[in-house]
Amino acid sequence: MTRMEIIPQFFALMGSLITVFFFATVWYWMKYSELANGGMRGAAKWTMTGCSFLLMASWFICGMSAYPGYALRPEKANYAFAIPISYVAMILLVLGFAFLLGQLKAYLTKSH
Repeated sequence: MTRMEIIPQFFALMGSLITVFFFATVWYWMKYSELANGGMRGAAKWTMTGCSFLLMASWFICGMSAYPGYALRPEKANYAFAIPISYVAMILLVLGFAFLLGQLKAYLTKSH
């Protein structure tokens, strides 16, 4: 098997793992968020929103770097698609990490 035949399988495997990890996180959050009180429940909502933005960002990054953007393969690259999608992915990454600051809120709530 050549390197170019392995790349789509790699992206398929990693995309599947990301999806499984995301849904496992959602399941864990849904199961244990009822046990949290006030500030901790709000922090969990912020964190889950951040995870959702990071999942969307990874989806766009896959589209930018593999089919249909092909940014990793210059001979097939579709820069008219890949460049705008890279802006969208960066915005989603910034929002995702900003919402993950809910963990800081959880820490501050726990310490009081």
